[in-house]
Amino acid sequence: MEYIIICDFDGTITLNDTVNAMADEFSVGDWRKLDEMWICGKCSGSEVSQKILEMIDTDEHKLREFIKNIKIDPYFKEFMEYIKEKVIEFYIVSDGFDFNIETILEENEIIGVICFSNMLQFEGKKLMGFYPNVNEDCKKCGNCKRNIITNVNIENKKIIYIGDGYSDRCAAKLGDYIFAKGELANHLKEENIDFIEFNNFKDILLKIKEII
Repeated sequence: MEYIIICDFDGTITLNDTVNAMADEFSVGDWRKLDEMWICGKCSGSEVSQKILEMIDTDEHKLREFIKNIKIDPYFKEFMEYIKEKVIEFYIVSDGFDFNIETILEENEIIGVICFSNMLQFEGKKLMGFYPNVNEDCKKCGNCKRNIITNVNIENKKIIYIGDGYSDRCAAKLGDYIFAKGELANHLKEENIDFIEFNNFKDILLKIKEII
């Protein structure tokens, strides 16, 4: 049996959500009200993301220095070593931004990982988001993880999904095995969908060794 692992980034690989952290650090205004509008379905994911970016007052250098200090799960590198050894297909899918992901992976010397996310560009202190994987029929999230999984899993492998948040809801349900914590775990409980609850990647690694 062959497997493909699809993994969220913010709050899953990282200990804190990088977009929330940078908004807390640099925004001028109450950005969390916008986040609530997204959860309630009043705004699309890309609309809310851009509005939050417009509230952030920083530049590329300051943001990079801040983001690089956000910690990752202490067992993630061990997990990556194992799946590379077993040659298991692995992708990061995120409704956050490429700048944050690339900065943290580089800081932690993690290379060769294929990532799908929203894109962040700088025009001085102006931050602009780009959303190449938005689902025009839904627009709930800036980066449609469900469509990405369908596109990358061309060999119809068994899907192992790892996530923690609202943007993982649709995609996680494609998983043959779902690892969840936080908001995603609460949602799956409400929907009576089987999943494996985890605290960190040590938990995930032990279970994946059993699965494969």
